[in-house]
Parts: sequence; structure tokens; C-alpha cells
Amino acid sequence: MLCAVAAPLCRAALPYDSISAKADRFYAHKEWRSASAMYELMLDERPAVTSTYAYALTAAGAVGDTVAQSRITRLALRHGVPVDSVFVGVGNASVALGEPQIFVRYVNSVAASEPWLKRAACASLMRYYAWRRNGPETVKYALLMLEGLPDDVGFLRCLAQGYLDSGNLAGAEGVYHRILEVDPDDYDSLLYLGIAALQRGDKKAGAEYLRRAYSVRQTPYVESLLVRLQGRR
Repeated sequence: MLCAVAAPLCRAALPYDSISAKADRFYAHKEWRSASAMYELMLDERPAVTSTYAYALTAAGAVGDTVAQSRITRLALRHGVPVDSVFVGVGNASVALGEPQIFVRYVNSVAASEPWLKRAACASLMRYYAWRRNGPETVKYALLMLEGLPDDVGFLRCLAQGYLDSGNLAGAEGVYHRILEVDPDDYDSLLYLGIAALQRGDKKAGAEYLRRAYSVRQTPYVESLLVRLQGRR
């Protein structure tokens, strides 16, 4: 009886599994249009699988098929797939291919075609450029995000990192001061400002920032800096 029930279930699963295998094979051989078509067939049957959207969108992006990308994106949104998860999936897939421009073009196209997703797109690009240590682009997108939420510490941290990666130390220091206005116990800001003050030769200000940092998080590194300062008195 169990065999009789299981056999139809196995047969029903074969088409999807077969399509999935073909899609992965086409993708591996960079037969992008065929891969994209197979992934869309998979989504017709199982439209809630986030990873399938990522590969379908990346394959379509590899040949510049923005029409397919728009269609696939709207399908994801209709089925409640979080757009941030889609962005992350496409980012990971395109970077793995060594073609990160696929991700950048895709996110920009979403921002242009779906204005209500522009902030999500900007946030995704900000995180991507911060990861790539591209200072100017990180600053650009962090400033866009801060237009709506000027006190968001996460965005401020990205802005500070963007300035550092751009070589703008004064800009970074100003942002870390701004972070402390929002969160006086932000460890990273206190640590940075303490070290910056020491590098300028301002031992008094440096020690004060480092003591505050140590009160927030008692790390061996900050402790060693404070001990060294005390020994120089």
C-alpha cells in the first residue's frame, strides 16, 4: 500500500527535479537564456523559493534581459519574498560568478522601475559598496539613506567607513562625533576618536575617550592603551 502511494508522489516530483537539474547545468555552462527560462519554470511551480529567484535574475542579468528581470522581480513580490533577500541572493550569485556588475545593474534597474523600492535598493548598494571598500560610493548611498533617517547609527557608521576608505579622516571624525550625539556609549566611535586624538598628540582627550570606551567594553586592546598612557605621565 505504501509503495502504491509513494510511486505517484515520486513521479510528481520528477519534473521539477529534472527542470532544476537542467537549470543548474545551463547556469554552470553559462547558457544564460536557457538557465533563466528553466528557473522561471521552477518558479511557476514553487514561487516561494528565494534562491531560485536569485539565480533566475542573475542569469537574465548576464544577458541584459531587463524585461525578464522585471517580470521575475514582480513575481517574487507577489509571493511575499522579501526584496532584501532577493537583492542579497543576486549579489551573492553575481559576485560568485566574478560579475558583480550584474548585481549593481539589477538593483539600479529595480530602483528606477519600482520607485517605492528605491530606499531598499539604496540600502543594498550602500552595504555592497561598504563591503567592497569603495569609499566614494559608500558615502553617496549612506548620505541618501540618512536623508530619511538622519539619526540612524547604522547608516552613520557606513558613512564614517566610507569617509575612511576615501581617505577623508576629518569627515570620518565628524561622523563619529555625530554618532556619539545619538549614542554616547558607542564603542567604535569612542575608540576611533580616542586613537585619533592620540595621533594628534592630544593625550588628555585621547585618554578620556578611551576610558569611556573601556567602560562600555573592557577589551585588552583598550586596556593596554590606557596602561601605556598612564606610564607616560
